[in-house]
Order: sequence, then C-alpha cells, then structure tokens
Amino acid sequence: MKSFFIIMFYILFFSLLTPVVASADWKEDQAKADQYYEAGKYSNAFKMYLKLAKRGVSHSQDMVSQMYEKGQGKKVNLEEAYAWSVLAAQRGASEAAARRDSLLEQAKDRKAAEKKADKLMAKYGREALQKKADSKAKLKHNTKSGGCTGSKLGCR
Repeated sequence: MKSFFIIMFYILFFSLLTPVVASADWKEDQAKADQYYEAGKYSNAFKMYLKLAKRGVSHSQDMVSQMYEKGQGKKVNLEEAYAWSVLAAQRGASEAAARRDSLLEQAKDRKAAEKKADKLMAKYGREALQKKADSKAKLKHNTKSGGCTGSKLGCR
C-alpha cells in the first residue's frame, strides 16, 4: 500500500512538471522549428509550427500559413493558408497581413476560407486564448484557496 502511494506521488509530480517545462520553452521550440524549416525538413517543421501556432505564437501562425500556401509539409491548401494568415495578422505579423487578401482571392472557395478563419479565430484567436488562460488561472486559484473541494462547484 505504501509503495502504491509513492508511485502515485511520482506520477502526479512528473505529470504536473511536464506542462510547465513544455510551456516555458516555446522559444526553443520555435528555434528548432526554424532549423527544421531551413534544413528542408518541412514535415517536422510544420508539426512544431502548428503546435506553437495553436498557442498563439504569431511567427508560427504565419509559417503555418506560408507552408499551406507553398505545400511544404502539407498539401497546398489556400483556404487553410488564408485562415492562419488571419490569425497571424491579428497578432501583428505584418507579412501575414500583406498576404491575407491575396490568399483569399486565390482560394477556390472564399466562403469556406472565411468560415475556416472564423473557426480558427474562435479557437486560437487572441480573445479565445485569453479566455482559456483566465479559466486556468481561476481554476489554479480556486484549487490553492480550497474552492475545489467537496462538490467542486466553485472550481470553474
């Protein structure tokens, strides 16, 4: 029984440690993705850029857009390229803002491209990510203050 609790402690400890390490080194991940891209390892670069793009990193959002546009790591998809360029432009990536309108004009299905952009904005846009961060902070605060005990009604 004692060994069970020791094992559970280590599992819990390392599972809590992993997200902190993963979130702290996004700049290292971006540098590694850039290295993959420069080396022509587009599949690896795309995976890393996409992961970072979903966390709101504008450079990575712009790179995902460019890679969809050029067919690097994924098939050419101008609707996806447009959608990611909208997100990147919202975050201040001037290159994405300049390409955004051109990508929409080139897209075969403009309505689908705009719908995809709206969907991505709702999931990974500035406001959506801020809302997720606020929710996590509130949950963390409630957990520390004892608000997440019993029925857990005060957790969220």
